[in-house]
Amino acid sequence: MSDYEAAADIKPQIKALRHKAKTRPANRYFLTYCVLLITVMILCVNNLYLFISYKNFKQSFEESLNGMKAGNHERSELTRSNKKLLEENLIIKKENNSLKELNSVLSAQNQEILRQMEEIKKTNEELARKNKELVDDNIALQNSLKKAAAVGIKPQNYTNFDGISSRGELDRGSYLGKFLGTAYTPSADECGNNKGITNSGKPIVPGISVAVDKNHWPYGTVFYIKGLGYAVAMDTGSAIKGQKRFDFAVFDKNFAKNLGSKQWDVYLVKMGKGYVEDIKF
Repeated sequence: MSDYEAAADIKPQIKALRHKAKTRPANRYFLTYCVLLITVMILCVNNLYLFISYKNFKQSFEESLNGMKAGNHERSELTRSNKKLLEENLIIKKENNSLKELNSVLSAQNQEILRQMEEIKKTNEELARKNKELVDDNIALQNSLKKAAAVGIKPQNYTNFDGISSRGELDRGSYLGKFLGTAYTPSADECGNNKGITNSGKPIVPGISVAVDKNHWPYGTVFYIKGLGYAVAMDTGSAIKGQKRFDFAVFDKNFAKNLGSKQWDVYLVKMGKGYVEDIKF
């Protein structure tokens, strides 16, 4: 091979090297572009992630802020409610103290009332005892009066009154008012006969039988006459007229005369049925 040929052979090789030298920067630029593109894409993705995270954080922050505002509002409401409750509690305490004071006063008054009630109870017991004594005295006097009324001239028919038994109280019934009262004997000069049979058909009972106006009082009506005791409507008479009039039966004329004619307080114990039942008081 000649020098020429060798040189010719060498030249193309230099060109090839030059070509290679030219192509290497282009490859570097491409790689750089790719790296930059990837970097930009990564940065974009990262920024997008950061944006989304920021947005979520902002939303969470706003929710937290709203929650804090709501919590503050609730705390404010609770504070007002608590203040109101404290004021009400203070009022209740004052009222409770007032009630305690009132309860103390009422307790003292209650104790005083109980003491007075106990005294009243003792007084009532004493009054009941005295009333029992008065009732017994009244009954004893009535029985004595009935016996005294049976002393004197006896008619052909009469019934002795057995007397009133002892009792806790007297049944006076309802007050009728003052009656004009007289006394009579079942003698022939006063009754036209001495048979001793009353207009009711029952034998006269001295100290018990009374003559009344049967248009106002049916036979069997029981009266309580203050000062004379119990009496039963059994008879009538021509001089006995009107609602507030009675004639008291006794056997002794002097006794009847001494009773005289006067006003008596009369009570209705039981209204009669037009006939005389067994006489019991």
